[in-house]
Amino acid sequence: MKDMKFSIGADNESKCVYIAKEYLEKNNYTIISYGSLANEKSDWVEISKKVALDVQHNKSDFGILFCYTGTGVTIVANKFKGVRAALCNNKKIAEGARKWNNANILTMSTLSVKENEIENIISTWINTQVDETELVNINKISEIEL
Repeated sequence: MKDMKFSIGADNESKCVYIAKEYLEKNNYTIISYGSLANEKSDWVEISKKVALDVQHNKSDFGILFCYTGTGVTIVANKFKGVRAALCNNKKIAEGARKWNNANILTMSTLSVKENEIENIISTWINTQVDETELVNINKISEIEL
């Protein structure tokens, strides 16, 4: 797999967030950090915007976002053309989001994701290939973006 770059952000410090960042570092991925990971005081809306813009403008291949429920960061990220953010708190959902939706931002809830599953979720996300039979539907998503 090619050298991938990730933009990762969270509004609050959390063990979940640090597990994700450490996993990416351990696997030698390039990381751009926002929010608590970059010692920035910023709200989840601004952090989501920064990660989504990085993905939209190809500054990063993928984004990873955390917030308490995971819902807010997902909503914000999906406001950006070309971004397909998916809330994935387990590896089966992460696999489906990549395989059938070609999601390019992984979001997780610090409230409900299990710490011992974070590495498996990210690994599954990275290693799942898009199902070629779904490209028609994935393209339809792009066509309806405003």
